[in-house]
Amino acid sequence: MYRILCDGKTLHDVRDLDYQVLNPKISLELNKTGNLDFGMLQTHHHVNDINKLKSRINVYEDDDLLFSGRSLTDEKDFQNTGQISCEGELSFLLDSIQRPHSYGTETTEIGTADTNIEIFKRLIQEHNSQVEEAKRFEIGVIDIESVTITSLSTNYEKTWDFINSNFLEKYDGYLRVRHDGNVRYLDYVKQYGNVSNQVIRFGENLLDLKKYSKAEDIKTAIIPVGKDNVTITTANGHNGTDYVYNQDAVNLYGWIYDKVDFSEVYDPDKLLEEANKYLQKCINLAITIELTAVDLHMIDVDINAIRLGDLVPCISTQHGIMSTFGDVSTYYLVSKYELDLENPANNKITLGRTISTLTDKQVNDSVNLKAQISEVRTEMYNLPGLSLEPITNTWMDANLT
Repeated sequence: MYRILCDGKTLHDVRDLDYQVLNPKISLELNKTGNLDFGMLQTHHHVNDINKLKSRINVYEDDDLLFSGRSLTDEKDFQNTGQISCEGELSFLLDSIQRPHSYGTETTEIGTADTNIEIFKRLIQEHNSQVEEAKRFEIGVIDIESVTITSLSTNYEKTWDFINSNFLEKYDGYLRVRHDGNVRYLDYVKQYGNVSNQVIRFGENLLDLKKYSKAEDIKTAIIPVGKDNVTITTANGHNGTDYVYNQDAVNLYGWIYDKVDFSEVYDPDKLLEEANKYLQKCINLAITIELTAVDLHMIDVDINAIRLGDLVPCISTQHGIMSTFGDVSTYYLVSKYELDLENPANNKITLGRTISTLTDKQVNDSVNLKAQISEVRTEMYNLPGLSLEPITNTWMDANLT
């Protein structure tokens, strides 16, 4: 049961015809602010109670908070119907500026922060000092990898923009707004949601699939440069060269050089070690598989709902997709969730997984469907709240011959 509240006042409740909005839809995406859009008739009791940027709009499914944010824009159409657009709470970080500060081990500023985690905390503290209580965040869970920073400076950037370019694009993790009572926490975590026991399966709730690979980021040789222009020439064995390369990748793609800075490394041996680790990432194709599916919770309330950031097992033998139950590294991440509050049957989730491999062929060769199908059937029968219908087994057998 979906409800929309504005500053505690009911805008939408399907149980009350006097409190209805038109076509309410939510779009949630990892590391994005999120959006809520709906229409509103002039006869609605609270049509004049939504104050742009000031009012707080909350969307609930039963008692679960799905969206919280603020009204951003509104417009009226020919029939005088108001169209309201809202953005999520992460957008509050657009309201503050990071004044010039220097962070890292090389700065002389008093009370500086020397790691990415400590700097992140300082950025949020700076944000909180500029905005009203309703837009502040308490620092929550931070479990990203801690990295020592030599030098990082702010220069009047918006907090959201600075975090995007200097944190989200560099350190694997997701920003998550979490409410506990009246406290709003901002987490920076490696795993955003839960591990789901619902299965996305071809023939049941899988709507679409896309698989694509990108070769533009391939590098077969890199020239590493450390602190104070240190190179690897003295550490690179008998070669004495200033670069590292991978012969298999060169044979496949040819010589593709890139220069990479390791500003924290000053020892040539350590620089060589880090360069070889980095090269392994550069020689692989990023093969991304993106799925679009329906949450079966919309049909059967006894099946656990899928939420943004959840890890979900996916099965589509037709496309060579076979998650191994219990091995979350083979699960797919819910990166986007689109909800139609008026017609929940239209709710749609987008899941994705990126595989690094030297060639496209390695992905296809990695799945032996015949060998795994009996194991998959057995495990799927044992999942709580799920059953594998005989017609599904028949389909699988017919398509595996």
